[in-house]
Amino acid sequence: MKKATIKDIAKAAGVSIATVSYILNDVKTQSISDETRVKVLKAAQQLKYVTNRTAQSLKVKKTGLIGILCFKGKDGHVWSDLKYARTIHAIERHCSELGYHVLFMQIDDLGPSSKIIMERNLDGVFLMNVDQERFTTISHYFGFGVPVFVVDSYIEDPLFHKIVPDFVRGFQTARSLLGEAPQFLVMDSYNNAELAEFIKRQSGLDEERIHVCDSIEGLNEFLSAYAGRPGIVLNEFLALEAAKTHNRLAVLCTSYCPEIVPQGMAKVAFDLNDYKEIVRMMDRNIQDADEVSREKFYCLSVIT
Repeated sequence: MKKATIKDIAKAAGVSIATVSYILNDVKTQSISDETRVKVLKAAQQLKYVTNRTAQSLKVKKTGLIGILCFKGKDGHVWSDLKYARTIHAIERHCSELGYHVLFMQIDDLGPSSKIIMERNLDGVFLMNVDQERFTTISHYFGFGVPVFVVDSYIEDPLFHKIVPDFVRGFQTARSLLGEAPQFLVMDSYNNAELAEFIKRQSGLDEERIHVCDSIEGLNEFLSAYAGRPGIVLNEFLALEAAKTHNRLAVLCTSYCPEIVPQGMAKVAFDLNDYKEIVRMMDRNIQDADEVSREKFYCLSVIT
């Protein structure tokens, strides 16, 4: 099979060969629109373009830096700044084992501060809780061939790795622990609407039986309609609030802190040790410049 060339990419993207060259080589001195940059990078991925490894090694020096960009939610809950703490720690630990340094930034918007970390020539990037719109805007900052893994997001593009808890098995396990069918679901909000809808579908519950918590008052009002009835809560920090008025709950520990779930309450934990293989997967993408990205939807294992 004939290898794709930058001429093929230029034709597919409807731009000049020079523009393709500037983008693939991440030339900073050229003014190129975000739309054009994304279009060219996507065409290169779809054509399975492979760089000349020898030439690239002369131009691009690995920095040994992995970026973790966490997009803050809009709910404003006290626990919002804590929900990804253990995930970040697990990624950092496994990156360190492989000799990488980690740069972390929490992002409220795409202001100038976010560009600082994105201009550090990162070898790989983890994006947490990013929505489709901001992903499209931010992705052009990373050069061609830089692996991007998204956590707690579903990006409508088969070229990026996606990492989420195994919600399918999680709900199955929660139902088993409750010993009967759950009557409601309480969940915290996600920036990524596609993931939120996926979770709702997997719960098997009608929309009116699902509450996305945006305030404690709203949570208590919702739970009052289900007094004495069994339900499921996503996020153990949210479960602590729900447990103040309701005790027939099974908790999906999406913040990986099962030890804080009230004693005697059913809980489903997910395995953070899975990040060891995920980080190694990123390392293989970084080390092998000729490796062609493929879709990967990675579900973190349920611990039974």
